[in-house]
Amino acid sequence: MIATSEITINKDMVYLIEALKVEGYWSSKSFTLTLQNKDIPFLNHIEEIAKNLGIKVGKRTLLKIRLKDNTKKEDIELMWDGKKLNFHIEKSPFDNNKVKAVTSLPYKKNYKIKLLYKNNEYPIKIIYLKDKISCNGDLECWVYGDLRFPNRKILEFLDKYANKKKLEIGAYLSPKNTELIASAFSALIDCEGSINFYGLKRLIRVRMRNKDYLEQWGKLLTKIGIGCKFRKNTDKEYEVNISGWEDFDRLSKIGVNFYNSKKEKEWEEMMIGFKRNQISRGSYKEFYIRELKKLKKKVTSEEFANHLKKGKRVVNHYLSKLKKEGSIQYDKTHWPHLYFISTSSVR
Repeated sequence: MIATSEITINKDMVYLIEALKVEGYWSSKSFTLTLQNKDIPFLNHIEEIAKNLGIKVGKRTLLKIRLKDNTKKEDIELMWDGKKLNFHIEKSPFDNNKVKAVTSLPYKKNYKIKLLYKNNEYPIKIIYLKDKISCNGDLECWVYGDLRFPNRKILEFLDKYANKKKLEIGAYLSPKNTELIASAFSALIDCEGSINFYGLKRLIRVRMRNKDYLEQWGKLLTKIGIGCKFRKNTDKEYEVNISGWEDFDRLSKIGVNFYNSKKEKEWEEMMIGFKRNQISRGSYKEFYIRELKKLKKKVTSEEFANHLKKGKRVVNHYLSKLKKEGSIQYDKTHWPHLYFISTSSVR
């Protein structure tokens, strides 16, 4: 165990470090530590980690409201409980004409806010639900739970183990301790990743502009036997993705556990979907021959793919390999070719 200022490096602290690195902000100089997110279970987990350290957590609500292009601050008012709210105007980094009104509210379970603009009144209703924060009104708006828990010992801990100036993997994430890697990776996906599960597609990926950080993750995952791809996604964006069921199974076994409610649900559904039709690496030959024998007839690659509920491209690849090995036969007088196992039941 590694410790500093009465805090120990364990899976909870590794989760917190990674979450703050990609989603939060801290500064020992200004005695600030804050993290904002829309997902309630994720925020609850962060709050629980802080409270287990004996740190009091302050809670607020951050509200952003889309305004008409080029709206000036003096043109609008925000009202709550009959009082004017302080707010600032936030410009889009991509288009200075696009602006939002941004305000920070004391924590409540629900709010009824009014935006006044040119003699028009726009009501906005905010409600904290079980898994998310709902924001409804005629104007487009976004709302985030805002946790604040600056504390001397945790700020010292973060300064020691997390480089605020450069996003990078900590030296404490050793391939020898997969439990810590699993916890840090869980936080990364909860904050910045996505889990895609539809049709035949199953994919976990993280997309960011930080090439070095994602490349470090790609190398670390490979070292612990999890197959992944690091690649350039766009001119300014990179990604790490994982798509094989055995790699997901390995993640599960080392302790990956998501707290973001959406990611947790998608992960569970994806794992169930994989286990219905999984093939271990190196066992494709046994699997495809067994399934072809079950059919007891000649079939096209498309028919076989439908039987297996797999992509035609993947099935074609393995049928071609088995054909070259002489493990299966094919009828080349028919187009598309017909594949079969030569047994007494197949003529």
